[in-house]
Amino acid sequence: MSIDEEEATLVRRLIVGMSAALLVSFSPPGQAQATAALSAPDDFVLGNLQFVLLHELAHLVIGEKQIPILGSEEYAADYIAAMLLIRPRATVLVAENTLLRFAVNTADGFVIAWERSAEYASPIPYWGTHALNVQRFSTVACLLYGSNPERFAALPALVEMPLARAQSCPREYERAAFAVDWLFDTYARKEGDAPGAAVEVRFEPPPSRTSQRLLSLIEERRLIRNTFARLDEFFSLDAPATFVMRTCRQPQAEWNPVTRELVICYELLDTYALMSVARRRGPIESLLSP
Repeated sequence: MSIDEEEATLVRRLIVGMSAALLVSFSPPGQAQATAALSAPDDFVLGNLQFVLLHELAHLVIGEKQIPILGSEEYAADYIAAMLLIRPRATVLVAENTLLRFAVNTADGFVIAWERSAEYASPIPYWGTHALNVQRFSTVACLLYGSNPERFAALPALVEMPLARAQSCPREYERAAFAVDWLFDTYARKEGDAPGAAVEVRFEPPPSRTSQRLLSLIEERRLIRNTFARLDEFFSLDAPATFVMRTCRQPQAEWNPVTRELVICYELLDTYALMSVARRRGPIESLLSP
């Protein structure tokens, strides 16, 4: 084994261990990870889908309201999406623990995506507008720890977070919370404001049995519709927009300000379903067993 291969193997093992540790640190001692009969793979898919939807809605709101940001808009959208899972606004249509579990599944998804890229020797997108998946994982982990250092006291050691980063996480969380509060206080609808333009929600025919089943689950849980109900509650859109799930021939999601379409591809659901198998393997499975 070459030095590069050995380093890649060590990184993969470390990342899997980090993901398992994060999941374990979230679980209250002696309490089963139950969520209204959702299986672990489905919970993983819905958690990652919810983060992606919030991330793209952050792009929509940033552009619609011309919100000033410093730095990459992709980084800002990540922080907004993560904070809305870890620290939801007052009106919540699902249990807080469900949103926290979604945040943990999102972190796990970034880990698996990073591991898959290393396994297939994919080029590392240093010049990409998004942070590297391993960095996106560390951001969610840091915000989780910073949100409640007592509850997540074991997290830094378990995920091998450097001491300096761990010490900065509460402050990082406070800055993110302040920024999200400022965004809502400044740009959200005020009492008495007229409703904004409507968002049409449309689901085109799913291409696979997996995406068909997952779409049924999404509709049953009203994940998409409840999210847009919250958007309408908080922000007035200047012009109508459309959310659509469709076949795109690649796993992606995008807010297009020209067509005013927020698209999530069914291929992304299929990809998350495949990734969910890795979530239940090895150390994660053994550490989460009763």
